[in-house]
Amino acid sequence: MKCTNCGAEFASDQLRCPYCGTVNETALKLAKELQTYDAAYEQKRDELLETGSSQVLKHLTIKLGIVFLAIILFSFGFITFYQYRFGPRSSYQVTGPRLEKNKEMLSRYLNEKQYIRAYLLASNTDPTGELFKNYPEYSQDLNDIYSYSLVLTSVLQSMEAMDAGNNYPSLRDTELTSIQIFYDFGADNENSAVRQDLIREVDGYLKNYYRLTEEEIETLKGLEYGDQFVLDGSIDVEAVTKERMEEYFGK
Repeated sequence: MKCTNCGAEFASDQLRCPYCGTVNETALKLAKELQTYDAAYEQKRDELLETGSSQVLKHLTIKLGIVFLAIILFSFGFITFYQYRFGPRSSYQVTGPRLEKNKEMLSRYLNEKQYIRAYLLASNTDPTGELFKNYPEYSQDLNDIYSYSLVLTSVLQSMEAMDAGNNYPSLRDTELTSIQIFYDFGADNENSAVRQDLIREVDGYLKNYYRLTEEEIETLKGLEYGDQFVLDGSIDVEAVTKERMEEYFGK
């Protein structure tokens, strides 16, 4: 642009003429506008940052409050349940005539071979759960029933899967472990009529469902807990029993 005083050419963004020093009013006005804009921008940015931080802090405080409240409610619920479970008014704390009545029912269930029903009655009316403090005379039988129930659950799940047409599970390591626990951990209760009946049940599952021979079942019974069980020279018991079961059941 040309200087209004001396007529010299110079850049339009220069604030003064480099030759005579005359002020470039246009450039000066633009500089002031930019300065004002920058100041307004900085102020607005600070306001937004402050507002955003407040919102984040607000949301974080609300979420932490909800979590803290949930923890308090859970703790209160647990304490309340614990006091009820082990308190003098709890249905678990059966004493006197009520306890004697439960023992009569438990004895009747065992005699009628309603083993799962007997176990549920005992475990639901005893403050020690599976220790059976209220029923010490039946504790060994009840523990055998619990071990048996694990085996029974596995068998029923396998049967259900087979009936649904799925690739049903054969004798897997988990089921084999449950069976070994049942056979091994109840050795001190071998003379119990309940245990003998349960053993016959488990023997029947192994023979008629998992297709083990009587000799193989006896071998399994003789193993210590954790010992390796071998079928047809293979430690892959699942593969062997699966082949036998598929052949027998036609699946």
